[in-house]
Amino acid sequence: MAQIPVATAMAYLAAGLSCLPATKARKHPAIGSWKNWQSRLPTEVEVRAWFSNPHDAICVVAGAVSGNLECLDFDNGGELFAAWIEKVDTGLLAQLVIEQTPSGGYHVFYRSEEPVEGNLKLARGIRDGKQKTLIETRGEGGLFLCAPTEGYVLQQGDFAELPVLTAVARKALVDAARSLDELPAANRPPAPAGGDTGQRGSDFAPTGGKEAWELPPGDDFNARGDIHGLLTDAGWQFGGVKSDGNEQWTRPGKDPRNGMSATYKDGSFYVFSSNAAPFEPNVKYSPFAVYATLRHGGDFTAAASALHTLGYGRAKEPTLGVTFNLKAGGTGNGEAATPQAEEGPISLGALKRRFPEMRPVLIDGFLRIGETMNIIAAPKTGKSWLVTQLAICVASGMDWFGHTCAPGRVLLIDNELHEETSANRIPLVVEAMRKVNPALPNVDDMIDVWNLRGKWKSIADLAAWLPRFREAGYRMIVIDAFYRALPKDTDENDNGSIAGIYNLIDTFAKQVGCSFVLIHHTSKGNQSQKSITDVGAGAGSQSRAADTHLILREHKDDGYLVLEAVVRSFPRQEPIVLQKAFPLMVPDYGRSPEDLAGKAEQRMPKHGADAVLEIDELATRVADLVDEGKPEPKTSFVLKIQKTFDLSRTKARCVFDEALANGYVMCRRGEGSPFGDGPVKLVFRGSRSEQKEES
Repeated sequence: MAQIPVATAMAYLAAGLSCLPATKARKHPAIGSWKNWQSRLPTEVEVRAWFSNPHDAICVVAGAVSGNLECLDFDNGGELFAAWIEKVDTGLLAQLVIEQTPSGGYHVFYRSEEPVEGNLKLARGIRDGKQKTLIETRGEGGLFLCAPTEGYVLQQGDFAELPVLTAVARKALVDAARSLDELPAANRPPAPAGGDTGQRGSDFAPTGGKEAWELPPGDDFNARGDIHGLLTDAGWQFGGVKSDGNEQWTRPGKDPRNGMSATYKDGSFYVFSSNAAPFEPNVKYSPFAVYATLRHGGDFTAAASALHTLGYGRAKEPTLGVTFNLKAGGTGNGEAATPQAEEGPISLGALKRRFPEMRPVLIDGFLRIGETMNIIAAPKTGKSWLVTQLAICVASGMDWFGHTCAPGRVLLIDNELHEETSANRIPLVVEAMRKVNPALPNVDDMIDVWNLRGKWKSIADLAAWLPRFREAGYRMIVIDAFYRALPKDTDENDNGSIAGIYNLIDTFAKQVGCSFVLIHHTSKGNQSQKSITDVGAGAGSQSRAADTHLILREHKDDGYLVLEAVVRSFPRQEPIVLQKAFPLMVPDYGRSPEDLAGKAEQRMPKHGADAVLEIDELATRVADLVDEGKPEPKTSFVLKIQKTFDLSRTKARCVFDEALANGYVMCRRGEGSPFGDGPVKLVFRGSRSEQKEES
């Protein structure tokens, strides 16, 4: 590791620069919090102490602390640097300090006679289908790595002799950069003073004006909407919650180990990264502003209209005459975008425009926001332990048996367990999961528990609590057990009554902006011969009314269960075998989910010579199917395994999971799903496959 000389750091300090040791990989100061040095220079003692230890990078804080220092940062390999030079007076250009960066970009340094603003994006463009910042500044409050950090090479000038430019000269440099901007200014209102995109809402209602609204959609979304799914769909990564309640988020394309890019707390998403387009740095975004930025390109009017179609906002009576933005899903002919059930049939075209996207995913493959999922199993099978594991996965944003969960707050309504049991059971599962995955964040503030044993409340009684649920921002509400929450005198075998309860739950989910998970028991007797939708005590309407009907049945081998599900808004999910590894359940891909306890033995057909191979042996051959030049989505790759080795779909999935677990292949997020479900996982060769080739 190339070490930064103490003499260099002292020379920078002598030139009036707030210089700090840094970590090159993270592009971040190596001294913890550095806010103090945004307003004062370090002392000679501090600089000597810092740089007496080995550091592979040095950074400088821009702005007033360093004499109104500003840096023009030419990114994307410096592709616009030559064009910018052509626009700058040669005499002015000769005064500047210029260095080249490791990526081929350029930094241009100078001081200004007048104070400089915070970081500014000056030129942007579309590259590889994404918006890219091509030129930006590092100004007040910003910092940058510089020479002699490895890869940073001075091309002109010296940091000890930085030029001081007049306001006119600085403006000429900035204007030259802005003239290279390839994108027009965003079609959105200016940000309020203070760099705060603000808790926008009431000022941006669908066309017709906020006077037409008792509660504008934007304000309603700020109150009960949730941005976790929006962020994860856009590639942002959840990094847990700090003790002060701040959620940690990392922008797309950045390794969370190299630092955070934004925080979220109390309805304020604060972005401090300058590379988090389309978000601006050092700006606070309300939930509505996040939605408008990510889903509607900053068009708040269109965003408000779209939110109303999703159930947000409350129009004043009468609603006739309110015209909705065509882009957000209105008909464009002055039709009010009232809920479809109230306005009657609409054309397919209007329906497509009004609802261009599927509902946000909560559990990939199983559940979306606003949907209901049943979890059915025989008494004392372990379904409550399974649901506890699921709740922790949603609260932390971790995968649940390989299915991605969007992070969000969870409410467990438990009418079977005492408070003492829940207080010990949930931490027990958390600690067991943390042993498997040490990166599991703290979920104490992400899970709420409401023990109702001996304090009976029916599902209908929850209506009075909906405002509090909405305020709490729950993404998933679990009712364990369903039969104990039925209204008094309800016959669980009556299809009409049960269907009415599910309709009520749908209404609750819409008002809160969450999903419901209902825990229920099976009927008596052998369940192995039944179809999935026939498993569950009571009326058959419960499996038809729910969006997902998930069941657990005993495997023929002791200590194992089979998880199966029918889903409404996702492709068919393959059943898996779970091992009871108290207090967790873990997938076992070596056992067949077809081997249910009590099921009559059947002679299974062979699928060719390769069928006799063990799963782990087939897994070693999976990497040969990867086309590095054209990576495939996980689903189609499993299909390729199935066809190549002439396997059943279940065994092909087992082979893939074994290959993934042993490093023969790996998954990374791709560009996006054609079904609107957010980024998809693409399959690449794993590190173990390379070792196999070398051997």
